[in-house]
Amino acid sequence: MDDLGRKVAVLGLGKSGYESALFLKEKGYSVFVSEIKDTPPVLELGRELEKRDIAYETGAHSLEKILASDWVLISPGISPATPVYQAVSERRLPILSEIEIASRYCPTPHVVAVTGSCGKTTVTTLLRLVFEASGRKAVSCGNIGNPWVAELARLGKDDIVVVELSSFQLQHCMRFRPSVGVLLNITPNHQDWHKDMAEYAAAKLRLFQNQVPADHAFIRRKDQAALFQEYPFHGRVHYLDENAANPNHDAVRQVTALFGVSAKQADEVFAGFRGIEHRMEDVGTLNGVSFINDSKATTAASLAWALEKCRDHSVLLIAGGIAKSRDFGDIKDLVARKAKKVLILGKAVPVLREAWEGAAPLQEARSLDEAVREASREAKAGDTVLLSPACSSFDMFQNYEHRGREFKRCVAELFSRSEPPKVRI
Repeated sequence: MDDLGRKVAVLGLGKSGYESALFLKEKGYSVFVSEIKDTPPVLELGRELEKRDIAYETGAHSLEKILASDWVLISPGISPATPVYQAVSERRLPILSEIEIASRYCPTPHVVAVTGSCGKTTVTTLLRLVFEASGRKAVSCGNIGNPWVAELARLGKDDIVVVELSSFQLQHCMRFRPSVGVLLNITPNHQDWHKDMAEYAAAKLRLFQNQVPADHAFIRRKDQAALFQEYPFHGRVHYLDENAANPNHDAVRQVTALFGVSAKQADEVFAGFRGIEHRMEDVGTLNGVSFINDSKATTAASLAWALEKCRDHSVLLIAGGIAKSRDFGDIKDLVARKAKKVLILGKAVPVLREAWEGAAPLQEARSLDEAVREASREAKAGDTVLLSPACSSFDMFQNYEHRGREFKRCVAELFSRSEPPKVRI
C-alpha cells in the first residue's frame, strides 16, 4: 500500500465505505469520509465515525478536501457520471475499490472470486456452504452484503474466501489476483453506468488480469466467442457447462473440485439448499395464490430466469425501478407467455411500457404497497404474485434488500386481514 500514500478520501458511507474507513484508520491512514446523502442511517454511521475520530461529512462532497487526498476509495454506488467521480478522475487520483484494499491485506491466498450478470449471489453462497460441508473454514463476502475488509481479522492463512464482485468493484481493482476467478455469464447490464457492452465486459475481465499460470479462470465459451476472443488469459482456463441442468450447480462442482471436494459432497449441499433471501423467496400462500420475493433480480435476464420457473399465464408481475439497460424488449414474448398482468413502478415505467406494450395488460402503480394490493385483487387460485423488478432499487429504496423487506411487509399486512395468516417473513 506504500505506493498509494497515506491520505485517503472514502467516497460513500454505506456498508463498504463505513467498514473501509474503520479498517484504514486502524492501519494508520489519515481518512476523510464524504457522503452526499444525509438520511438517518447515514447520520447514524457518521456518529459512529466521530466516536473513532474519523473526519467525515454528509449532505455534500467537499471537492477541496477530497482532491487533497493521495487516493480515493470509492463505494460501488457512486456512478462515473457523478460530478465528484469526474472531478477525481480529472485530477488523476488513484480510484480503488474496497476489494482492492482487502485483497492487499488478506492473510490467505485461497481467494475464489465470482462475478457475472446473473447467479453471483447463489453461486457465492453455495460455494461457501460446500466448502464448509467438506470441513474447510470459508467466508463469503463482497457484493453479497458484507464487506471483505470487515472479515479480514477473522481469517486464517488456510481459510477460503469466496468473494462476490460487481463490475463496479472490479473496475477499480489494480493488483487484485484471485487464485480462482469465475465469470458465470455476461448479458446486458449496467448500461446506465458502462457506455457499451465492450466496456462492461472489460470490467468483468479485470477479474483475470493479474492471474498467473498457477491460477484458474472459469468462463463460458459463448461469452468468449461473442465478447473476448482475444483476451490473454494467464491462468488455466476452464469452461462452464452452458447446457447443464443447473449451470450454477455445475460451476460450484467444478470450482470445489479444485479443492478436493467430491461431486457427491456438493450434491448433498444442493439437496438441502433452500435458496437465499430475496431470490425467488417463497413468502407465503393466501387463497391458493403464491407470493414470491425476487427483489434480487435487477436485470431483464434475471427476470427471465424467474418467469421460466412459473406456469404460463399465471403471473401477476411487479417490475420497475431504475432501468440498468434497455434490453427489456428481448423478453417481451416471455412476458406475454407468463404474465396475466404487469404492475410497473418507478423511473423505469416509460421504458417498460414501451418494451412490453401488447404483451400483457400494464398498469402503473404509485408505490409497492399499491402494486401488491392490485396484484392480489386480480390473482386467482394457482396464480403467483411475483416481485421480480428487473431494475435497480435506488429510486424508491435503499437497496434491493430494503425493497424485498418492504414487499414482505406489504404481503404480511395483506395476510393479516385473512384467517389464519400464513406468511413467511
